[in-house]
Amino acid sequence: MDLCICEEVAKTETRLKVELQRRKFGKPYTVIRGLDPKEFNLKEMAVILKTKLACGGTVKGDTIELQGNHEYRIIPLLEKMGFESDSIDVLKR
Repeated sequence: MDLCICEEVAKTETRLKVELQRRKFGKPYTVIRGLDPKEFNLKEMAVILKTKLACGGTVKGDTIELQGNHEYRIIPLLEKMGFESDSIDVLKR
């Protein structure tokens, strides 16, 4: 398992979609889609992102939902986690 580079390969091949959604009472949520729960530990990633961004959030299925508008603050954090910047798409509404 120490020699396995599966997670690094998966990070380079994954296309992430970061989207801002409005929920109840107009509160913004930042949603990250495109993560495979079989390849990544989504709960661990959510804990790291919530700590760095000082916000609440949850994991639902194959998405990470963060409370607040973190569209552009999240890109450098995902790059530090090993995802490539050109594989991260910020979707506009």
